[in-house]
Amino acid sequence: MVAGRRIRSLSAGALVLAIAWVGIGVPTLAGDRPAATRAACTVVDTDAGLDDFRALAVLAPARDIRAVVATEGISGVQNGATAVSMFLASHGATPPVVPGLASPNPPAYDWLPAARAGAERIDDYLHDAVPFGRDPGRLTRDLRAAVRGCDRVDLLVLGPWTSYLRYSSVLGHDVHVVASGRSFAENNPDNFNCEYDLAACRTATGRLHRAVFVDLPPAGPEPTYDPTAEMIAGLEAAGMPGLLRTALRVDPGQWLGTRLWDDAAALYLVETGVFAPRGGHVEPAVPSDEFRDLVRDAINAG
Repeated sequence: MVAGRRIRSLSAGALVLAIAWVGIGVPTLAGDRPAATRAACTVVDTDAGLDDFRALAVLAPARDIRAVVATEGISGVQNGATAVSMFLASHGATPPVVPGLASPNPPAYDWLPAARAGAERIDDYLHDAVPFGRDPGRLTRDLRAAVRGCDRVDLLVLGPWTSYLRYSSVLGHDVHVVASGRSFAENNPDNFNCEYDLAACRTATGRLHRAVFVDLPPAGPEPTYDPTAEMIAGLEAAGMPGLLRTALRVDPGQWLGTRLWDDAAALYLVETGVFAPRGGHVEPAVPSDEFRDLVRDAINAG
């Protein structure tokens, strides 16, 4: 059933995505999109929110993940790095997790302390958050080693841009960025990844040459593009899908009512044809229920 839906959506989506738009408004041909080369090495920059764990589960079966950077955002650097490392271990051989950087002047959010506490424990699946055993002093050195031999790097940015400014120069000359949210030029106050370190967002997105920003359509009166209990219940019982399903059932109140933000950015690297340009970013071009099915099936592929 999903395959049939995918064929129908691809027939329209592939035509629309003949041109995708870079964050600064420069067109990039469809053949130049990150998903066009599955053999590309992948680096993920995450702030370890609960949607980031789903995004990693979408990406792990389909991509050669060479390293994961933990940047401060929803989670802190050290506790988030440990949680991500433990989560990746459920997939088997794990890429290195590299502690990144924290925003020097983050805004205050009254909801963030509770969200951070839950995310750093993977939806309270872990009894306590545990600091990572390595500091950010080796950030550029570790990433340079991780991408050695890669002709091309696809960088998936799921959190603030703080760490990117430090390591971007070591990824090589052929780097394609896929980012959750919107560029500084399209920024709005709800765009957490940009707002959490606004100066880094402005500087980073001004430097990008090949980039696609992935967002969701505006929310209406009814929930759309949201994770549901039924979607989580449909995950396989073993491996990374099983750990994700078990963890997200501990406290559904932490993610019910949120949206599939970072899941969408990861899915763009796997199912590019189900997205369409909208302004300076792309959005899903399939209905919400079909999009949830695609996210679930991508996770279950692992």
